Amino acid sequence: MWSEIAVGSPRRRGLLVKQEDLSTFVFDEGKKQAIYRSVYLYDDEGLEYVKLNGTLKDYFGPRSIDKIPIDIDKGQNTDEWTLDVLRGVLFNLREEYEISNDALQLYFSGTGYHIMLTNELFGFKKSKDLPFVVKQTMKSMFDDIDLSVYSRNSIIRLPHTLNTKENRFKIPLTIDEVQKLDAADIIKLSKERRLTFPYHILWAEKELSNYIVTEVPNIRALQNVVEPRNVVSCIQDIYKDGPKVGNRNNVILRIASHFRRNGIPSDACKAAVIHWNQGQLEENVILEKVEAVYNAGYQYGCNDPILASKCNPRCSHFRRKDYTVEVYSAQDLQNELEHRLTTDFQGRIIDLGHRFGLNSVDACVYPGELMTIFGPTGANKTTLAQNLVYGYDHANDCIRKEWQIPTLYLSLELSGWYMQRRALQIISGQSKEHVNQHYYKLWEFHKDELAHVLVQTVSPTVDQIQDKIKEINPACVVVDYIDLIEAPSSIRGEYETVRYISHKLSSIAIQMDLIIIQVSQISREYSRSQALDLYAGKGSGAIENASRKVLGITGTADSPDKRVDLLKNSDGDLFDYEMTWTPSFRLRGRHFVEYPTEFERRQYANN
Repeated sequence: MWSEIAVGSPRRRGLLVKQEDLSTFVFDEGKKQAIYRSVYLYDDEGLEYVKLNGTLKDYFGPRSIDKIPIDIDKGQNTDEWTLDVLRGVLFNLREEYEISNDALQLYFSGTGYHIMLTNELFGFKKSKDLPFVVKQTMKSMFDDIDLSVYSRNSIIRLPHTLNTKENRFKIPLTIDEVQKLDAADIIKLSKERRLTFPYHILWAEKELSNYIVTEVPNIRALQNVVEPRNVVSCIQDIYKDGPKVGNRNNVILRIASHFRRNGIPSDACKAAVIHWNQGQLEENVILEKVEAVYNAGYQYGCNDPILASKCNPRCSHFRRKDYTVEVYSAQDLQNELEHRLTTDFQGRIIDLGHRFGLNSVDACVYPGELMTIFGPTGANKTTLAQNLVYGYDHANDCIRKEWQIPTLYLSLELSGWYMQRRALQIISGQSKEHVNQHYYKLWEFHKDELAHVLVQTVSPTVDQIQDKIKEINPACVVVDYIDLIEAPSSIRGEYETVRYISHKLSSIAIQMDLIIIQVSQISREYSRSQALDLYAGKGSGAIENASRKVLGITGTADSPDKRVDLLKNSDGDLFDYEMTWTPSFRLRGRHFVEYPTEFERRQYANN
C-alpha cells in the first residue's frame, strides 16, 4: 500500500511512498521540517491516477486505512486543558469501549494530541466509500471530536517531524507519561526527537467492529463544487459541520430561517435538514421545528451568537453586519405574538409573584429577558439571587423543586466552596454551623436539589460568557456581579462599562432565548442617602434601559430586615416586599404591599 506524502507544507502533495519507506523520510527530512502522510492508503489504482494527473484531489477510487486518528486540537485553549481532554478521551476509550493499551499509541503534536487506533479494532475494509464510513462511525462513537481528519484527502503529521511554528517535534508518549506528567513537562520532551522510544506492536481482535456504520449517505460532498462563500457563509459552515450534541435544535432553527428568508419551500428545507441530521434526531422533531420557523418567521442576523461564531471576512455582510430583517409584516407580527402566547414556558421562567406569595401580581421573568438585582453593600444581593435560582418560596419558607431551572451561576466575588455551603444552607434551611458539621449528609440528601446549578468562579468577558452558554445550554444565567466582568480596553468610564456589559447581556438573552440575571452595586451617591429608586444602580440609566426587570434590595449588614422592590417591570406589575434574613441564608417574607398596575393607575387618574 502507498501513502501520500507532503514535505514541508500540507500543500506540497502528490508524492506516493510505500508504507515501509516512510521511516526513511522521517529520519532524513523530519529533523528540519514537518512531514505529513495521508490518513488513508492507496493501492496501485491510486498510484496510476497520480502518475496521470499529478494529484489525488479528484480521485474517488478505493482507499484503505491502517490507523484511525483521534485529533485533539488545542485551538484557543490552555495546554493543561488540552491535556485534560486527552485524558478524558483516553478514559472513555478504556472504560466505555474497553480498548486495550495494546490497540493504541499516543502522540503530542507540538500543540495538541493524537490518539492512533489500530484498524484491527474495527476491521475497516478497502472501499471507495471508506472515508464516509470512517467519519460516520467515529461521529457515532465520540462527541465533540474533530471529524475533518476523516475527510477523503486528509493528512496528518508524522511522528519525529518538526512543527516549525512552535519549534517542537511530534513525539510519542506512553500512557503513564500522559497520566503523570503535566503539560509543561510534555512540551519540554517535544524539544527533541524521541527516536529511541520503545514502540509496541499495535494489535486488536475487532472489538469495535459492531460500531461500524455501514450506511453511506446518499448525498456526498465531493468537494468539486465552487460554493458562493461571499453570501451568508456562516449558514454554509454550520450546515457542513453537521449536528453536534447539545446544539442541534438551535442550529436547525438557523438553517430553516435562512431557507425561509430566501423563499425556499418548506418541503425542500425539511429534506435538507433531514440530510444534515444524519439520523441523530427523530424526523418528527425536525419537521416540527422547520414548520415552527416557517410559521413564526424567526429571524437570525449577524449578531446571533451561533452565526457570529462562524463569521467570515469574505461574506458580503461582514462589514455592515446587516444579515437581518428589521421590517415585519402585520402577519409576521401576529404569528410571533401567537407563538409567544401559546408557548408553554414551564420550567423556563421565574415567577416573582409566586416566589414572594403575591399570587395576583403579574411579574414573570421570561426567556429573552435581562433582570437586574442591585442594592447597597450588606443588603444580601447575592443571597436574593441564590434564593431565586434554588427555587426558594419566600412566603412559605420552603424549596419548590418545580421552580428550579437549569442555571449557570457566575460567582465572581465568592469562591466555589463558599457558594456550595450557602447553597446547602438555603436548600436545607440550616445554619452555617450545622452545615459545617453535617455537610456530607446534607449533600447526599439534597444533591438532586442542587444539580441544576453550575458555578463558575473565573471572571470572563462577555464573549466568553456567550461561549459558555453555547457549551452547556442553561435556561438561566446569573452574573454576580457585573462590576467584575472584563470589558474591552476601548470602553472607558463606569457608565460606558456598565452600559456596554448590560446591553451585551440583554442581547445574549434575546438571541439565545434565556433569562439573564445581573447583580450590581448601587452608586456612591445612593449608598450615602440609603434611598433606592430605578436610577440607583451604577451607570445610572444604562441598567434601566437594558433591563426588562429591575429588583432593588435594601437593608444593612447589621440588621436582618430587608426589603425588595420591583422597580421596573416592562410588561406587568410592580410591588414591594419585606423580608427577614435568616441564618440559613433564606430571605423569609414578612408582608407585602401591591402597587396598582399601569392600567389601573391610568383608570384612577381618568376618574
